[in-house]
Parts: sequence; C-alpha cells; structure tokens
Amino acid sequence: MTEAWFGPEIPRWLAFLSLLSLCAIPAERGKFKSAITALWIAVIACAGMFLVGAAAALLLDQPSHVVRTLTLLGAVFGVSFGGTLPALRQGYREAEMRKVVAADL
Repeated sequence: MTEAWFGPEIPRWLAFLSLLSLCAIPAERGKFKSAITALWIAVIACAGMFLVGAAAALLLDQPSHVVRTLTLLGAVFGVSFGGTLPALRQGYREAEMRKVVAADL
C-alpha cells in the first residue's frame, strides 16, 4: 500500500464545502447572476474531478477513507449542484421577469 494522500481527519473539514450551497440565496433576488452561475458550474466540474480522483485512488490502492471521501464528495456535489442548476437558472429568469414587470408599472 502506498502512503495515503490525506489523513482520516481531513474529510470532516471538506464537509464545509457544502456551505457553497448558500450561494443560491442571491439567485432569488436576481443578483450576481454570472458569478453564481460560474461558481455552480465550477462546483460541478470539481465534483467530476473528485470522482476521477476517487477512481485513481482506487486504482492506486489508497486507503478506504481516501476513496470513500472522494467518491462521496463527487457524488453528493455532482447530484446536488448538477440537479439544481436548472432551478438556479429558472430562478434568475423569474427574477428578471419580476424586474421587467415592476419596470412596466
């Protein structure tokens, strides 16, 4: 077995990455559209890299905590952020429509 890429205490710190989901709050108000959408897509890309890293860790015989952490991060972020990207875009479209309607009044 090769040396582990990171220790077993690191996964609990990586859980703080889930706080990125709070970036959806400005979407309700229609603010920071390009920044939040770019962040959402970047998190989805990172999820893909986590899954690729998990496959590499499995092939390189890394300890189970490394493989498990990378797999769970990739799967959870990929499903949650990938699944909510259409809703995020819809939220921005609705906020834009509200602005147009308010400007017409």
